[in-house]
Amino acid sequence: MRHNNIKIFIIIAVVAISSSLYAQDMQTDGEETGGEVLEVATDTLAQSQASYAQPAHFNSNHIVVRTAGRWANYQASVNRWGSKNISSAEELETAMIDFASYDGANIAPGWMAVNALIALQVPEYVAGIRFWEKSYGRELVLQRVHQNPMASMQFPGADKAKVAILRASQSDSDKVLLVGQLFKEQAYSMQKKSWANKKQGGKDLRLSAIRLSPQSPTPLNMQTLQALAAPGISTLETPYHSETAKASFLSALKLGPRAAWANQSADFDAPKLTPGREATIARILGLAALMVLDEEPTHPDFRHWLDDIELRECIDWSRVHLKQCVAAGHFVFESSFCIAEHQLKDGGQCIGDIIAGSRSKISVMH
Repeated sequence: MRHNNIKIFIIIAVVAISSSLYAQDMQTDGEETGGEVLEVATDTLAQSQASYAQPAHFNSNHIVVRTAGRWANYQASVNRWGSKNISSAEELETAMIDFASYDGANIAPGWMAVNALIALQVPEYVAGIRFWEKSYGRELVLQRVHQNPMASMQFPGADKAKVAILRASQSDSDKVLLVGQLFKEQAYSMQKKSWANKKQGGKDLRLSAIRLSPQSPTPLNMQTLQALAAPGISTLETPYHSETAKASFLSALKLGPRAAWANQSADFDAPKLTPGREATIARILGLAALMVLDEEPTHPDFRHWLDDIELRECIDWSRVHLKQCVAAGHFVFESSFCIAEHQLKDGGQCIGDIIAGSRSKISVMH
């Protein structure tokens, strides 16, 4: 029991440590963007941000908010099972089927959506979009973003929003990997239990349950959706629009009162974007921009940009390995290895792939 308490303490400690972190990246990475670039004078923007920084309002039925609810459900599952001490074969099987419901078609759009909402929590980015809207007109700015989402990388404050997204991804990846490590450790300790050393039967039924699980997703929690739909944090002058809304947003994602990407006082190196994933960040920022500019939620670009093929295919490939692991297993405790390696550690790596060098760092840690 003491060993299990230590495991739970590790999770809490890691989350607490990550909550104290955040950094500001004051320089852009210099990515090239397609299409015509609208020039904005930096000094003019600095003088006008306060005037044009109006909160972005949207409701809990917005496609981005509802899609982000899938990610909130996934985070809830990671937190719930990461704090449990598995004590039966039935509980272990329940954990596997729970995680199996999050396939690539659920995780990738959910991750894209919640990162778009994270971008809306960066006041400089929302203010930059509002400034361009005021300077050039809503229709022209919308046209530029629709023509090429890479244009969203040129909004003032986009660099800060990008860093927030990368930090959030790093934090999420670390948490999933940690829970995966705990499941792996539990697999070793389970071998001392009589119930875990029993032969595992019904492989065909178990594989069928894994395959069909995404067709029965966890219902979205309305309270969570309402918290995710909080206005973009575009001004720090009014406490309601800043700390209260941000705390509600973080709580909905099970991230605690502060998260690594939300702390604006820490000073440490920002994670770098993996080369070739510029379009992913651009689509995320583009989704946020469309919401700030009050684009119709039915516009097809919302649905198209919510998909991320790299993350979706990575998650689905890990599901292939999961099925192979289940098919090859003989004893109950081996299911914990399958969960650890292919539902959690592989998943954590997929999430962290947007961070440059993440795979090499993970291999050293594990």
